[in-house]
Amino acid sequence: MEDLITLVENYIEKHGLLTGTRLVVGVSGGADSMALLFVIKEICDKKFPDLPILCAHVHHGIREEADADEKAVRDLCEKLQIPFFSKHVDIPKIAENRGLSLETAGRIERYAYFQSLSEEDGTIAVAHHMEDQAESVAMHIFRGSGMEGLSGIRPKNGNIIHPFLCLRKEDILNFCEEKGIPYCHDITNDDPSYDRNFFRHEVFPKIEEGTNRDPVAALVGLSERTREENDYLDELAGKALREALTAGDSGEDAILVEEVRKIPEALRRRALRLFAISCFGDVVDLEEVHYKAILSLCEKDEGTAYIDLPGGRRAAREGGKIRFFSGKGSFPAEKGGIIEGVGVVVPEELAGEELALENLPIGEMINFSQSFLQIRLRFVEKEAEVVYNNLTWFFPSSALKGAVIRTRRTGDTISRAGSSIRKELRRFMNEAKIPPRFRDRMLLIAREQETLWLPCLAHAVGYTDALSEERFKGMSSEDREEKLMALEFSDMNETEKEIG
Repeated sequence: MEDLITLVENYIEKHGLLTGTRLVVGVSGGADSMALLFVIKEICDKKFPDLPILCAHVHHGIREEADADEKAVRDLCEKLQIPFFSKHVDIPKIAENRGLSLETAGRIERYAYFQSLSEEDGTIAVAHHMEDQAESVAMHIFRGSGMEGLSGIRPKNGNIIHPFLCLRKEDILNFCEEKGIPYCHDITNDDPSYDRNFFRHEVFPKIEEGTNRDPVAALVGLSERTREENDYLDELAGKALREALTAGDSGEDAILVEEVRKIPEALRRRALRLFAISCFGDVVDLEEVHYKAILSLCEKDEGTAYIDLPGGRRAAREGGKIRFFSGKGSFPAEKGGIIEGVGVVVPEELAGEELALENLPIGEMINFSQSFLQIRLRFVEKEAEVVYNNLTWFFPSSALKGAVIRTRRTGDTISRAGSSIRKELRRFMNEAKIPPRFRDRMLLIAREQETLWLPCLAHAVGYTDALSEERFKGMSSEDREEKLMALEFSDMNETEKEIG
């Protein structure tokens, strides 16, 4: 049998996994992810020596051992000479506020952090292995999933790669012992009250004992055979959805009920799932019962009806159209707010307002056009005054000239800091899965048609976090001699709305 590193190297080549300009490895401190970091380092040193590797760790604030996990990951990064980045989040609080399980809230926060570090052209590597694949397929089966659930975890999903899907858990543990790779044990992985652990520790052993067959190999094989057929059906459903969204009085964020019913029944559920993905980004927690309820909304043209979905999300039939949104009601068109995952959204009547940065008083908190939003422009005199959050932008004073606060306009573009790629802002928002109903009301900082900062999402100049600060400080000394400024947004009502 080939050695583990060669197996992974061949799997990476077979599926074309390492194609980005940087690689972010998500590492929890467990055996799987610690081994992944070690293996990725070995492979990249040999095959991709110019590919920058970053290690990302999220401290969930759940277990007492989490501090030790973080230290173990940091120590391995020091040994391997890999940059280490960590973020502390209060997952229990986030889960409670959003109506999510701890598992779902943790996954959403982890991947959001990984994406922020990978930036536009990066790749994210995570350590799912064959047992994880089998458990995922089994859970999808008992949730009533269709073929997309049977397809399981893909080798590559967008910019997220899974180089260990060719490995068994036992192989990884043996590799850690052989190479002296330290790792931490998460005791929550032993708790059968979690679905995944129930299958891992109780269901699969019983199946193997009773049938003398390996359930992991069987389910992994099923996922591989199903994936190709599923992708073809998704292609057909996607085409039908695009036709429905452009027909009649449909739109980017709503689809006419009558157009839904024109989609062949065999593709209808699949098309609605793709529509939900375009609105929410992540629908892994939607089960068959939810899709049946959504399909029931399409049986009538008239009347208003709502379906509650996991995570505080909803599906609605309103005015003869199907739409998806978050919260207990649709987002009021007449109001604005700081919306998680979107940014700063102003009321419709303020969408055409414009305010020059040079006209803002230094150090004074002001109200934007009598709305909920408060703005402050200040000089940054001390390192301690640099506090990262999605609503503060640090930038050189030269960026003030000609810069304005406004909403998007036709022809706006964005080129993220550190990237040579310039995109239409319209395309960027689409790729970021911003619900279309918000896009024309999102505040941004621009000079002419160049977007300088899109709060919560991206910036072209200056920095908003530790990674972009490091890049900013790598600029020429002449640039760094400029005065550093900060622009802060805050909600005077201190209420944060959420979207899926």
